[in-house]
Amino acid sequence: MKRTLLTLLVAIATIAAQAQVAFEWGKAEWNIEDGRVYESIEEFKANPVTLTYPNPAGYTLTFFNILAINYDVYIDDATEPIEAGSSRQQGTDIALSYDFPEGHDFRIVVKEALLAQANLATYTTDTLSTNNDQYTIRFRINGPEVVQTYNAEAVMSLAITDQEWLLTYSLLDPAAICRDLGINDISEAQLLGLNVNGSYNGSFLDPQYGPSYFDGWRDADGEYTTYWGGYNKIAGHNAYPAVYCIKLNETCDSLKYYFYDFWKEYDPEDPGEVPGSGTETSGVKRNGPQRAPETHYNSIIWDWENEDGTITQYTRNYRVDEGQSYSASFIIKADKKAVRINATMHFVSIEEYEQYLAHIEAAKAGTTDVRPVAYYDLSGRRLSAPRRGFNIVKLSNGKAIKVNK
Repeated sequence: MKRTLLTLLVAIATIAAQAQVAFEWGKAEWNIEDGRVYESIEEFKANPVTLTYPNPAGYTLTFFNILAINYDVYIDDATEPIEAGSSRQQGTDIALSYDFPEGHDFRIVVKEALLAQANLATYTTDTLSTNNDQYTIRFRINGPEVVQTYNAEAVMSLAITDQEWLLTYSLLDPAAICRDLGINDISEAQLLGLNVNGSYNGSFLDPQYGPSYFDGWRDADGEYTTYWGGYNKIAGHNAYPAVYCIKLNETCDSLKYYFYDFWKEYDPEDPGEVPGSGTETSGVKRNGPQRAPETHYNSIIWDWENEDGTITQYTRNYRVDEGQSYSASFIIKADKKAVRINATMHFVSIEEYEQYLAHIEAAKAGTTDVRPVAYYDLSGRRLSAPRRGFNIVKLSNGKAIKVNK
């Protein structure tokens, strides 16, 4: 405790002593040559692109000081940039922290830099100095060859009241994926979840967290987030609200789909209870140029019929919107080859969902061009014929749906 207090006092004294010293930026330099080619994202992470300001006045930076840059990211031939920012505490060498996807060319244009200092009195940061000199660097990150892409779709609705009992999923063929990659078993490949921009999500790369950290949940923009909220350790900000979940299991034979769905018994005296449904915009905001996703908070009063014939009313809260589609992508890598899996969940109204099921029943009866080609039980075991209860039916159009026989 004494050592901590002494360190704090020394830092405060250093700040006070430097009140008469101005920070000088000088001409910054990149740590790589323009046009460098990285062979993989792993090579990039081992030696990331870094911009260093010389600090010619010898300004002493304490752990209260943060040097930050705002920059534009141009991917391949894009003319519209992606805004990003990176920072360094107690130092002048700032590594680019944007999640870069493999297999692309990049042009970085630094637009602004600032030196900030933590204000112990207000618990905020004060800007001490800014710099608008522009710095540009180009580089490429090579990646595996995508030899095959598989697309999967599923349909969900509020008609599904128990998502575990009425499980919605798509079936994949791991043997075909192995043939695509030239391997004998799927365990020889690396499964990675993709961020919206195509980069690898950090939870899959860090053994400390792993895929279970997010468990497939995504926000309204399709980025990974935590179901229960709290602090998102991978993204480095408070978690945005979870809206939907799409996850691929380790054996790569099935995709599961869920939507955020929270029930509580309806209390008409609760001022937070509003019959019907409505939307509002999330108040969560992130510092810097990135924005929080616009999240809709929907609720409806649901009449639940009990086994004894009585009705219990619940408030059912959800964040998906009818008529919207929600996507997720994965990549399976092995021997410099990759297979990409794109999954889409269509969230429809209860009426549309019933029509969808009716269409499936018609397909089973052979009255439409779409017909069943295989049957599975809920554990994924193939059946010679549908059985009483719920079955997974693979259709001739490539889709898989769940029906009750």
